[in-house]
Amino acid sequence: MVMLDSDAPPAVAPPPSLGHLGWLFLRIGAVAFGGLGAGLALIERDVVEKRRLLTAEDVTEALTYTKLLPGSTLIQVVSYLGYKLRGWPGSALATGAFVLPAAVLMMLLAALYGAVTQMPGIGPAVNGLTASVVGLLLSTTYRLGKANIKGPLTMSLALLAFAAGAFLGLHAALVVVASGLVGIVCLSPPRAEETR
Repeated sequence: MVMLDSDAPPAVAPPPSLGHLGWLFLRIGAVAFGGLGAGLALIERDVVEKRRLLTAEDVTEALTYTKLLPGSTLIQVVSYLGYKLRGWPGSALATGAFVLPAAVLMMLLAALYGAVTQMPGIGPAVNGLTASVVGLLLSTTYRLGKANIKGPLTMSLALLAFAAGAFLGLHAALVVVASGLVGIVCLSPPRAEETR
């Protein structure tokens, strides 16, 4: 089970070798079906819980920073975490290794598209996969909230961000930037008054 919680054990392991880092993200990329929620769950399990290479806060930080960027958030999270572990070479290797299984699978599916779409049971299988992805997203959301919502103001921000995205259709980057500005204004520790 994914543990995005402030009680998660701190990172205690030294950074992995580049070979180990590449193998780790190749394996995660090979089974990261379902997008962001499922991918984050796998990263949390393998990188944070099992190997203790990073903390849950590192993953949350990566997610926060990359939500502002265009493109695939999960790939950007992997790039960020690879950089955090082994610098630029780690970022490039983690990203390439993570993307490789999906790229190969997409090329195979493109070549076999006609035959695959005619197979019975494909529609129900996709519906089942989609339902499980929704469940994984809810699970990841719960853990992110548990680790990062620390009081009434952050709870209010989370609920407002949800409403802005779900009901108003506001762009995620706009919601994240606005929430960051509110955080700066309302959550920054008070400055000690300057003494003369």
